[in-house]
Amino acid sequence: MPLLALLAAARAPALDWLTVLPLHDGVATVPRPPDGELRFLRFGRHAFAPAPAAPDSAASGSILVAPFQQLWIDRYGPPVGDGPLKLTFGGASARDAFWDELILAHPAAATPLPRYGLVEAGAFGEALPAAVRRLDLADDEVARQQAGLLDPVIPPEPGAEIPWTELEAASYPLDFQKVLLAVPNDPSPGFAYQNGQWFTTWPAADLAAGCREDHWFAPALLVGDKLVRPAPLAACTAFAQAADGTTVPVWTLEWSYQGMVVRQRLYSHRPSGAAEPRVHVQLQLERAPEGVRLALGLGRRPSAHYWDCTPGPRTPVPYFSLAPDCSQEGAQVRDARGHVVLAASGPFELSPLGPLEMLLVFARGADGPVEIETPQTPLPAGALPAVTPAAAEAELIRDWAARETAGARVRVPDPEWQRRIDLWRSQVESITRVTYDGRERLSYGAYFYQAYFGIEEAWPVAALAYWGRGDEARRQADIMLEPENLDKSNVHHQSRNGAGPLAAATVARLTGDRAWLERIAPALRACAQWTLDACRRDEPLRPALTRGLLPPHIYGGDVRDAATSLYATAACWRGLAASADAFRELGSPALAAEGGRMADTAAGLQRRLAEAFRAVTVRDRTPSFVPLALALPSLGGKNEGPYARLTDSRYGNYWNLFAPSFLELDYRDPDEPREPNGSIFGYAEHHGGLWAGLPRFYSGLDAAYAVGHISYLLERTTREPRLRPQALAAVESFMLHAASRNGCTVPEVAGLFPDRLQAAAYERVVREAPWSFGMYDAGQYLAGHISFTEPLGAGAGEGLILLRHALLAETHDALGRLDGGLVILPAVPSDWLAEGQEIRLEDMPTFYGRLSATIRSSVDSRREIRMSYRFKPLVANQSLPLKFRLRLAAPGVPLQEVEFVPQPSGEVRASF
Repeated sequence: MPLLALLAAARAPALDWLTVLPLHDGVATVPRPPDGELRFLRFGRHAFAPAPAAPDSAASGSILVAPFQQLWIDRYGPPVGDGPLKLTFGGASARDAFWDELILAHPAAATPLPRYGLVEAGAFGEALPAAVRRLDLADDEVARQQAGLLDPVIPPEPGAEIPWTELEAASYPLDFQKVLLAVPNDPSPGFAYQNGQWFTTWPAADLAAGCREDHWFAPALLVGDKLVRPAPLAACTAFAQAADGTTVPVWTLEWSYQGMVVRQRLYSHRPSGAAEPRVHVQLQLERAPEGVRLALGLGRRPSAHYWDCTPGPRTPVPYFSLAPDCSQEGAQVRDARGHVVLAASGPFELSPLGPLEMLLVFARGADGPVEIETPQTPLPAGALPAVTPAAAEAELIRDWAARETAGARVRVPDPEWQRRIDLWRSQVESITRVTYDGRERLSYGAYFYQAYFGIEEAWPVAALAYWGRGDEARRQADIMLEPENLDKSNVHHQSRNGAGPLAAATVARLTGDRAWLERIAPALRACAQWTLDACRRDEPLRPALTRGLLPPHIYGGDVRDAATSLYATAACWRGLAASADAFRELGSPALAAEGGRMADTAAGLQRRLAEAFRAVTVRDRTPSFVPLALALPSLGGKNEGPYARLTDSRYGNYWNLFAPSFLELDYRDPDEPREPNGSIFGYAEHHGGLWAGLPRFYSGLDAAYAVGHISYLLERTTREPRLRPQALAAVESFMLHAASRNGCTVPEVAGLFPDRLQAAAYERVVREAPWSFGMYDAGQYLAGHISFTEPLGAGAGEGLILLRHALLAETHDALGRLDGGLVILPAVPSDWLAEGQEIRLEDMPTFYGRLSATIRSSVDSRREIRMSYRFKPLVANQSLPLKFRLRLAAPGVPLQEVEFVPQPSGEVRASF
């Protein structure tokens, strides 16, 4: 068969210039070409060529096809000889079937070729802190950390605070992650990167049904025959601040080249009277010589919105072969359907830049900023009202500052903490409650993860209540309690049946809203009854071990194996117990009486769980191992574990995610109140479950589930001050390693070994990030090798919960019940209390009432620290005796706690 005919028969869906060669046992067999030469695709430094690997970009014969995406065609000269060619993959990185493909390129079809090359301004990573830039662990050290059983960054019970800079330098940051550009309740946000590139996501017109496409825009300078862009992580990036110091979601960049300076501002804005938002971008070029122009590369590609969006074999070809369909109409760029893709404030020229990209060159040079708008949803030309950019940004900053300071307000003497508080609040406001699939829903994330799972969505609900946004918290809790979200045919129904009532009861108790509690009482009552009925179902037919627990169902999440899940039963217990507490504290006499009966039921289930935990705990090791999945058919009816190293097996990795989910519930054995939490946390801590206090997952981190581990430490430190350095380090590690350092994006799984510990591996990840195809491969994602997911609203909510509990934490009795205690500043850095520092907490909700406090330090000049406060108790909790403590860990002096009974107002003083 002729070579081209063979290739055509094997071709994956693509344009005519790329062909995936079929591999059999890793080998492709093709006829020898008549001219003795084949050409293969290269993406940056990753070659889709046979061994030996293709040359680098400077090699003779390499053809640049797409400058912005860095796509090349490289010559491959087969060995001399006769007969068919046997080709094996020869790329530098063997990661998975998606990457390890042979992709043949046909230069004649890849026309026209670009007439501009691309150069970089600055050096890779120069915007990172100096200590981070020096990180480059040897292979054996990476292997040691990966194989180790103890946390290599935060040891158990460190005797002193671990400095922020030391924690920061433990790994490279997630600063290549997508940065959120969204308005409040935004169902289709935009996203930006650290190099100024941004994209919007639209329904696709020419892809498989249900697919979406990303429209990407990449700023550059046009200097002669070169396009100049900042090297990855070379631009200085930050979010803007309002006049009062509040950080607002306006993304800013600055970079330079040969004395020229480029400044960029990006934000999402919905102008007054407009139905849909758009990403607004301002580009300013300063000190540019004549002839230099601002430019913008643009194109489109299939969105990685769902794993099943790309039909056929898993291959990168569709991402490399979706040609732009744009044309210029005055100062607008429109797609083939007439929708406005981009509108600009001044004249420009649009022309092809190779087969896959277009180049927009602005006529304006150094004489003023260029204003650009890119709609976040398809809009006809007449539906894009003109806006005044300065007025739009001023309005946006004013509105976000007001929104972020509504409810509770905090000012701390630490810009890193303050910035995250502000930005996580804006992320929760933007992407947790949105309208999609025809109705208002809650959402875990904002791109691939725009979906409702039913557990993680409770974090933003609780965070909103903790931070004084009771109205929004109630609205989101209502959605969790909707019949659709409590439908018992849903695969997640067991955990949802506990998570929804727990979130709602938490909101009711923090807001003291009796009327709302009465309104949601039927839903809480129904969930409680379902728990009782489900635990009794088929009891005579069940083994003695699992009687009285929830019946076998999927273990949870990605593990669809049937099991008796102790986590799911504990989640329903917690929802039942929290509902009972809310009924007793806030309800009418009838509802309070019902709460008493419900509490008795919860206590019975708590005892039954305790019996099960005692029966299954493996005590022949220290710490003991507590299985969470019982009677697994795949294990012949045995319970899971124990695991020598948690990340060595599928079930071990998922135990490591369910463990913090369980710890978050704060379940306690009535007879052994430190168990099973102590054993569960200890097992993760001593069996390879933690890195920098965050849960490991295969070769990466799944730090979105860190809330349980860190909450456990924060709760313990209210009783055991010696744990304060460990709890503080874990909280700050979440800020540094679970989220991007610059954009404060909390992703799902993020790679760690070796991607964030070695310079070359990290550079590969960063350079690929804007073109990484997101969640293209379930196997690689679940193996901990993908670091490209989107900002999670649930992750932002989780971060806000952790920061609140580091600032204020209620205390509990031995059984985990509120005991009237509150610790102020249980786990904050000691330098916050250095001479002259001030901390302000205003209208912070607690389970006892609202607290405002101002703490001022004169620890050097007067040897004292004072706190003035106001406290407005909740009527429901007046019968509970209150006893508050102010914890003061100032630099250079012993930790001191001052205990007081709160009054409507007062002052607390500590002398040193």
